[in-house]
Amino acid sequence: MTLLMAFLNRRLAQLRHRWIGELSLALLLPIGIYITLGFGLSGGIPKLQGVPQLGWLIPGIVLMVAFAGALIALFNDLFHNRGINGFFCSIYASPHTPTSTVMSLMFSMLPEGIIRSLLALGILQTLLGYGYPFFGQLLFLFLIALAVLLGGMVGLTLGILARDAVASQIVILLLLLSLGFCSEWFVPLNVFPTAIQPLLHVLPTSILVEIGRDLLLNQDSSPVLILVVLGTIALWTVVNSFLFPRISTE
Repeated sequence: MTLLMAFLNRRLAQLRHRWIGELSLALLLPIGIYITLGFGLSGGIPKLQGVPQLGWLIPGIVLMVAFAGALIALFNDLFHNRGINGFFCSIYASPHTPTSTVMSLMFSMLPEGIIRSLLALGILQTLLGYGYPFFGQLLFLFLIALAVLLGGMVGLTLGILARDAVASQIVILLLLLSLGFCSEWFVPLNVFPTAIQPLLHVLPTSILVEIGRDLLLNQDSSPVLILVVLGTIALWTVVNSFLFPRISTE
């Protein structure tokens, strides 16, 4: 718990230091994506009964904001600080285990990730002029938290393995664009060839947005698939716990 609080306080200090950029990102990013995709992809978005057509798009944008925010924040933290002042080396050299360090880093991202995503959800509903059911939004919070953890796991892995800043930024950009289209964040999966649709449907990011749309659009859902997401996060935690000691040797 002490380690988690240390990371939470550290994230809070970083947010206070860059509050203008963080606030601008939280306000403008979802609006920019919504307007761009809304105009560019409106023809391919499914039509919904009783819900504005772009209402289908919003859950994917919100989960993308949660996923990408955690990924980029943890990648930058790990990549830029491990070689400057030995912060992560000192954490690993302390009595804390790599697993506890990795988990504390992950959970320290949850408060800001959830707040940023809720802010995006509120802004987009205002632009849409339509409010999702309150109970559905309440359950959607759990999916936002899972998206933050999932994105953070990817950011940790990239931050541990990355050696070149420019190459890493290109990888992150390509990854987010690929997931945006292949995980049903931006377009329905039925636009892809039938042969690969089953594979795309079992991606953890696809499962999150499918369940999220079911909750927000009052559709039938298969919540048992959330076990795939939980299993992926657990497995990735183990992988990052094995990789994290590499930082102490640098």
